[in-house]
Amino acid sequence: MRTKLNTFFQFTLSLYPHELDYLMSIQTFTKNVNLKILQQIYNNCHSDQSPKPFDTSVDKRTYSYIKTWIINSLKKIDVDVFFEWLIVMDKKVLTDIISPSDEAEILSYMKIIKPAHYYFIRFFELLQYYRDYLLVRNRNKYNALIASYLDKYEANYLKSVEINKKLHFITDSIVKRDTDNADIQEIENLLQQIYFDELLDGYTRYRAIVRLTIFFYNYRQFDKQLIAYRHLDEIFKTPLFYSKRLLANYYANRAMMHSKLNELVMAEKYGYLSIQNKNSDYLFYLLNLCSVLVKQGKKTEVYKLMQESLPMLKNTNNTYYKIGFVSFYIKTLLVNQQYKKAVDYADNYFDAYKKDIFAHRWHLFFCSYLQALMLSEKYAQILSLCRRYNLIIKENQRINRADYMPVILLYSLLAEYMENIIDKGKLINSIVQTAKELMQDKYRSHKIIKLLDEIASVVPSEIKAAKKTLISYII
Repeated sequence: MRTKLNTFFQFTLSLYPHELDYLMSIQTFTKNVNLKILQQIYNNCHSDQSPKPFDTSVDKRTYSYIKTWIINSLKKIDVDVFFEWLIVMDKKVLTDIISPSDEAEILSYMKIIKPAHYYFIRFFELLQYYRDYLLVRNRNKYNALIASYLDKYEANYLKSVEINKKLHFITDSIVKRDTDNADIQEIENLLQQIYFDELLDGYTRYRAIVRLTIFFYNYRQFDKQLIAYRHLDEIFKTPLFYSKRLLANYYANRAMMHSKLNELVMAEKYGYLSIQNKNSDYLFYLLNLCSVLVKQGKKTEVYKLMQESLPMLKNTNNTYYKIGFVSFYIKTLLVNQQYKKAVDYADNYFDAYKKDIFAHRWHLFFCSYLQALMLSEKYAQILSLCRRYNLIIKENQRINRADYMPVILLYSLLAEYMENIIDKGKLINSIVQTAKELMQDKYRSHKIIKLLDEIASVVPSEIKAAKKTLISYII
């Protein structure tokens, strides 16, 4: 393939399936060769096979035209591009440097931006600033047009603002999972109502679906999430929520959802889509994908991806992402049987960032850290860490969370057994008493069995006996 055509080929690989769905829906090509090229891009993007090369006999100017058409078509509907325009216009209006061409753009957008537009709220506020700008200059012609728009859609604007206040109010409780049972259904109903309201602006609706995603994840209601995402999937084929950033976020969330539903092929597909174009959330999306690959036994592939991404870890200031990455990197080393390297890495990171770990994702980190110590037969160190930092007490404080798992307690029990502090009967009985209630939950029973299988490499007969008893508690 020629070098210049290879550039076009690489460009097509950066396109998302939903982008191609939209482009196919709006194309009006009169030349058959243009449609043929777009159709091939579409087929390459949607196929599970290796992408087919493009016809080198076609004039390269045709490929250049298609590339330009794709870029411009997507730019017109990109909500992030429009947001950047809004910021620029805000500054120009507020600093009195708006030009006649800028004013013409604002007026032209008034014909397009309706209450269902993604950034309707911000556009409405821009017009409010612009109206003030016109009033003090006695420019009545444009002022009348702006006033008419503001009067017509004021109720829509006020409704969206009020709903966003509600979303802001409930977000903290959703993220922290401190909602009591009486409010759980009410919150779910509110979020569903907002998201499915087609009269609301896209920004408000998307905020609702993001919070609904967190809600379903926290309460392990992935079947409900799938229903909402099937609807969202169709919306992403339209201009309403379009931007590469939002699509990458959607793909990452779908990867996580399919992983939890144990639909690993679908999870891998969406995981790779989420990291196709790097953005500020790349490391977070990468961990989703790597988690899926580990479940599929693709440990060498995971190690390669994680190693390649280590330099990015140094360039992020997001402590949440950092701890998540480090925790998973430790597990990656373990599945590749690099036990000493895993322990050394965990020891060093804990010594350097102890405060950050306990302030953010301590449980996630220690699940990896203690596993590394267990597989390295450092049982005394496990017990020392548990006692010194009250890890079991801290873990027990999470018992009412939907994602609660007694990982640290089980590692501690195993360490006590291996250090001859408790006997075989006490170990088996303690495991059963710790896990039996969790076996009545479909999702957590699967997680418990998986965790016990990890421990079984150290004490196979004891874990076999505990699992035999626990299985009887499954509903």
